[in-house]
Amino acid sequence: MLGRDVGGMPLWALTLVVVAVIVIAAFLGGGGAARGKIPQYTPPGDAATPTIPAPMPQAVFIGDSYTQGAGGGGVRWPTLVGDTHGWDVDNLGLGGTGYVKTSDENGCGRPYCGTYGQTIDEIIGSPTYIVVAGGRNDVGLPTADVAAAADALFGELRDRYPDAKIFVMAPWFDDDPPPRLAGELAQALQAAALENHVVYLDSGQPLFGRADLVSADGVHPNAAGYQALAAAVTAVLDPQLTP
Repeated sequence: MLGRDVGGMPLWALTLVVVAVIVIAAFLGGGGAARGKIPQYTPPGDAATPTIPAPMPQAVFIGDSYTQGAGGGGVRWPTLVGDTHGWDVDNLGLGGTGYVKTSDENGCGRPYCGTYGQTIDEIIGSPTYIVVAGGRNDVGLPTADVAAAADALFGELRDRYPDAKIFVMAPWFDDDPPPRLAGELAQALQAAALENHVVYLDSGQPLFGRADLVSADGVHPNAAGYQALAAAVTAVLDPQLTP
């Protein structure tokens, strides 16, 4: 029978054609089809666009050893305040310095550390916030000289950084009663701040009467003391940051 013709085609040839058609149909319609198909690219429906986080506001802190963080075992109130507000902190605090007072290796660890006014040149970039905190080392120096230095400092900061929010903290002292001339000094700093349109903030004396917040040297805050200073600063600073 394999020798018979069907429509002029040998039966055996017709059988091979039918088998080939069946195999091809099974391949295209069955499980093997997936291996034979050309993969088609389908773009993701929700392709995520990379987002670049906004830069953190820069905050510069100028001050003495309390700002620098002496005695805190690595805890510093500017860092704590910066972390709370999402700021990139640039701490320019130098021990032993003041508005008029300079320092050396015994106070700041360098051969020479200048006044707060001389520290301005160490500011890099365009800070959003500038906080000046100090003055305890100027006690005993002529108040008129401190007032003049503060006036020059605040005016220079305002001229160089017209868009920055500038804050001046009233001087802090340790757990002992503030020195006799502390009030006179604070008044001079407040007047200079007002004259130059910067914000004067008085957070009180968080360490007064709290020996537990002062380090073993009897002068500088310990870690808990710096946390207390940070909380005091935040309490008076936050109302000034409200739009």
